[in-house]
Amino acid sequence: MKRRKHQKFRSRGGIRLPAVITLCLALSLLIFSRAGGEPIAQKALTGLAHNSGFVTRAMALEFGVSPDDTAEVYTPRTAAAARDEQAENPLAESTYVPSSDTENNNPVLSAADKAATVSINNETSYDVDAADCLAADEHLSAGGDGPQVLIYHTHGSESYTPDAAFPYTPTETERTTDTNYNVVRVGDELQKVLENNGIEAVHIREIFDSPVYTGAYDRSLAVVEDTLAEYPSITTVIDVHRDSILTDDGRAYKTSCTINGEETAQLMLVVGTDDGGLYHPDWQENLNRAASLQYRLNRTYPTLMRPLNLRTQRFNQHATHSAFLVEVGSSGNTMTEALKGIRLFGEVLSAELTT
Repeated sequence: MKRRKHQKFRSRGGIRLPAVITLCLALSLLIFSRAGGEPIAQKALTGLAHNSGFVTRAMALEFGVSPDDTAEVYTPRTAAAARDEQAENPLAESTYVPSSDTENNNPVLSAADKAATVSINNETSYDVDAADCLAADEHLSAGGDGPQVLIYHTHGSESYTPDAAFPYTPTETERTTDTNYNVVRVGDELQKVLENNGIEAVHIREIFDSPVYTGAYDRSLAVVEDTLAEYPSITTVIDVHRDSILTDDGRAYKTSCTINGEETAQLMLVVGTDDGGLYHPDWQENLNRAASLQYRLNRTYPTLMRPLNLRTQRFNQHATHSAFLVEVGSSGNTMTEALKGIRLFGEVLSAELTT
């Protein structure tokens, strides 16, 4: 596979040279089409739509990505390849795969997104609109006395690429039951950030997906329901995962951005529905509140979040009106990068809960 080379271009009037070329090319095709060459122009446009370089530049122009940002465009994979609530074995959990390959050990997959808007990758049959979700003006909020947030991990054994700061030996591929090195450690960090901001949180550190993966959602739901009954003050429930995005030859991508000069794992909110046939009548409320949180996150840290993902599965989110799943990085990221990402997320979540 060829290494993709990133070049820096001087901007002209605030727009980078690749964007200028993109505009000129699109304009030329439009003029040619109106002059009678519509079939040829259509064929050319179809080819450009499958050209990752052209699409990347077009998205950079549309989304206002700064010259210092790097972003790979990623395209949908069939839903059958995504995580299934009743899967017998761990699957690649993202429904996105990179549009280009690279020789890096952990190639970077990142997504450009407008800082002031919300993008929803909708994999359901429902017609949803981000503007309508925000117009509903529904927000996460802290309760009264007692814990306000519940953190848990349906797939607690999910882990990251080992590095010098967090070396470990996986017990399974990209997984370990050692809570010092899996997403339970990320949950510990989120709990710490919330409590430093005056928000009491309960953290379930139990591993539900090992030694048996099948039925993990059923097992975690039982504990979540018991915990909600014990602490009625809880208003927000968060299932913390890490994503897995693989090349065709099995190498792991990382979802990455640079914030305050430091490489940081990107995060993604996943909202479930009843589109798969399971009971979940109030999923729209969850989506509205997740969209509000995503909006605040995008405004505060414009590259931290991948677009919000709306899914046919419900992921235990019927348990309460404010529940969502968050993917913290991917298996190609290090724990260090994941912890940086969850700290930023926790600070913004704290603000959303208290304002």
